[in-house]
Amino acid sequence: MQSLAPIAIAILIAAAPISPSWAQTLPPGHPPLGAEAAPAVSQGTVIETIDVNPYVYVRVGTAAGELWLAAPAVALSKGMRVSWPDGMVMTNYHSRSLDRTFDRVMFVTAITPAK
Repeated sequence: MQSLAPIAIAILIAAAPISPSWAQTLPPGHPPLGAEAAPAVSQGTVIETIDVNPYVYVRVGTAAGELWLAAPAVALSKGMRVSWPDGMVMTNYHSRSLDRTFDRVMFVTAITPAK
């Protein structure tokens, strides 16, 4: 007669919880596991704008220095505080509509007045 121990071990492993009990209790305010992180949002002050319908190029001053952004057109004025989500950064980007090359420009989905 064969030993039933391997079968019993297999049954116990299959019946065991997938994660340990300590992993099922999250601290207060912790986002649910598997939840997407909120996109990072940056802020700065408008230094210059260049409208190129349907887009706008905006030079902003931030704590880390100046940065060019490109986004769907929005009315902005010099000195306005704005915010934007992280976007795609391109170096040596040549804008055909402006016939200008930007050393570095970040393409973002929106630029909004900061709250």
